[in-house]
Amino acid sequence: MRFTDRRFLSRIPVRRYSQEMFAFRRGDIRAETVFACMPAMAICLAAGIAFGRPDFGLVAASGAFSVGFGAFQRFTAVRAAPMIFAMVGMTVAAWVGSFSGSYMPLMILFSAVVGALCGGANAAGPAAWWITLQWAIAFFVADAYPADMQGALGRAGLIFAGGMLQIALVTTVWALAGKSAIIREHDGSEHWQDLFAVMGRRLTGHSNTLRIAIATALLAVLTTVMTKTAHIPNGYWIPVTALIILKPQSDKTIERVIFRICGTVAGAGIATLIAALLRPGEELLAGLVVALAGLAYAMQRSGYGAFVASVTACVAFLVSLAGLPEIQVVEHRITATVIGGLLALVTALLVEVWDRRAAPPPAEGG
Repeated sequence: MRFTDRRFLSRIPVRRYSQEMFAFRRGDIRAETVFACMPAMAICLAAGIAFGRPDFGLVAASGAFSVGFGAFQRFTAVRAAPMIFAMVGMTVAAWVGSFSGSYMPLMILFSAVVGALCGGANAAGPAAWWITLQWAIAFFVADAYPADMQGALGRAGLIFAGGMLQIALVTTVWALAGKSAIIREHDGSEHWQDLFAVMGRRLTGHSNTLRIAIATALLAVLTTVMTKTAHIPNGYWIPVTALIILKPQSDKTIERVIFRICGTVAGAGIATLIAALLRPGEELLAGLVVALAGLAYAMQRSGYGAFVASVTACVAFLVSLAGLPEIQVVEHRITATVIGGLLALVTALLVEVWDRRAAPPPAEGG
């Protein structure tokens, strides 16, 4: 399939995309959970600034930020299960990623593992995919900051601390609001073992799940090696973007590429404008991060482009706490999003071709 033929272009419903990209659905905002997720980030950042280590606060806050999105997911009958699974996996992934970052063979091996997990988890539902995606993100970010065993454990400990603080605060708010820890009706797997059972059944033979898992693993390795060898600034955003965008259905991947790029550009523009007007110092940067994190939590059930824009602006200021100017951060983010998105799109189209060739021939009519 050529990328420029009419059949490919006809698969892009421009009118629907323009309506949905930045749609705002007020009724889908869970206000109490949104506000419950914000204090953990504020505490992590404030502690980092108070102790003269804003970089430590940044890492802990990033753990709290990612784990907080689990408050809006459903996996098993335990309300906090998505946050717990994400936090435990992120802690391990951060340690492995940081330690393996200096060793190319280990880096390639673990990149393939987290990529395959992320691709295969699509078969077990959106919550399972989201959980494994957080593991992958923690790995790739940590991989960009290689350290010895002690340093790797330190990074993992900060992720764990931020995640645990987030879980403690959110579950406390839920308890005060009268929400049971057990969900009687939910859209996740009935038992956590179902994740492995479903993946095990579908990762056999010549299934679509197996093909997408293989493709995702190869994509993860390709993008990681590319960012390492080319020394792309903040290059870890390339494999992260590719894994976020790639879906088993190429049409869905096309949609996410377009929404992701447009949302990233919009978020970068917002961050640039705020930075130019306010020229924030550390304290104001921290305040902006917390406010934009709340916006991201609120927007995740609205248009995907709006959600990406809020996340992009939040991450831009979060990374700026490490000393990198906001303008450079947003430039790196846009570049990584375009590269990662296009690679994910090519991969999805190749998987589609693979699926067609692997499909059994139609039975002859009798």
